[in-house]
Amino acid sequence: MSQMPGHAVLTRLGALRETPEPLAALLVDLRGVEHADDPHFVRTLDHYLESWLGTRKREMFRLPGPRLLILAPADAPALLRGSAEALGGVLRHHGFGQLAFTVYDVATEAVRMVGDILPPDLIARAGVLATAARVPTAALGDLLEVERALQGADLGSLVREQPIWSFVAGGEPEPVRVELAVAIDELEARLGVPLRRNSWLRHEAAALMDRGLLRHLRIDRAADDRRLAIDLHTGTILDDDFPAIARAIPGEQRERLTAELACWEFGLSLPRVEAAAARLADLGMAVAADHVPLETLATLDLGAVTPTYVKALWRPDAPDAGARLADGVRRFGVDRLVLWRCDTPDALETGRAAGVILFQGHAADTATRATRPPSEAPPATVGAEEADSAAETAAEPAVAGLLGRLFGRG
Repeated sequence: MSQMPGHAVLTRLGALRETPEPLAALLVDLRGVEHADDPHFVRTLDHYLESWLGTRKREMFRLPGPRLLILAPADAPALLRGSAEALGGVLRHHGFGQLAFTVYDVATEAVRMVGDILPPDLIARAGVLATAARVPTAALGDLLEVERALQGADLGSLVREQPIWSFVAGGEPEPVRVELAVAIDELEARLGVPLRRNSWLRHEAAALMDRGLLRHLRIDRAADDRRLAIDLHTGTILDDDFPAIARAIPGEQRERLTAELACWEFGLSLPRVEAAAARLADLGMAVAADHVPLETLATLDLGAVTPTYVKALWRPDAPDAGARLADGVRRFGVDRLVLWRCDTPDALETGRAAGVILFQGHAADTATRATRPPSEAPPATVGAEEADSAAETAAEPAVAGLLGRLFGRG
């Protein structure tokens, strides 16, 4: 069954259809964009589009799809169109797919706009009001369940670890950092809440997960002296209450903590990322650039930000992967380029040949276990995005032998 929009958007669209107002509207369709189910990614896009309006009043409605509707004053259509065109260009440049959008003059095109957003059975005002009366209570209840789970004492069972391994010729593989993330699949299964299929809930839960991980670090990881990393969103870092939340984590622990910011944040608003990095530095925390496509390793504009490391996303079908990785090693240095999502041995082979020594993913974990005696091998770890395939992390003998030979231990 398709998802229905929530109370606020149904009520607003019903009113506009009956009584159009002098407004401009932007409807953005993210269904052709890769990673549109990633809460951090979509929140970043929302903030970017909204930022073009400056201080103008606006209404924003997140729709199933995922899609986004922005209502703004009647003099804003050029700003709305410019923001969508600029965002579409950034997404295409970074290889994230195609963004579709439509700009409406609500005063004259309200009926067409509502028809583009709602299925026929919801267009009638009676259907709008009847549906709106049922949706918000359930959605709010789901969000409260998520908040309870993320604040509960059992959050540790939802957090997954994914080490970044250093493979230096002639030495044993060593974990240089451990990334922590909430296992979305497990959280959904435990609560019975479809976080990634409810756009409003997904966005609200993303902020809760940022804060939940910070709280987990303070409460459950106080004795953990490893170097840790977590995904954070610039919106969370720049919130007024973030310094107080961060300072609740002991200073020595913050100095070992890295916040990974998605690469698309750099492309969408570099000043915003620079402000977030400066705030993190003031709090004693480092920053890293995450999710960088191989195609943009050489061109990613970091501005004044000096990331502790840059995580390049492995794609087996990426053209000239080896050459692009070699360029990345030359640009960032062998100690600052991480090849991420290494799920198969070919990622390690290609990366190693290009001079990469830092790897993250199932294949790297498997190679680590293959190079050590069983009594010394580290336990298997599961990445948050890969929690639903944990059984696949066990190394098969043939693969272990290949990886052992690859890293000089076979």
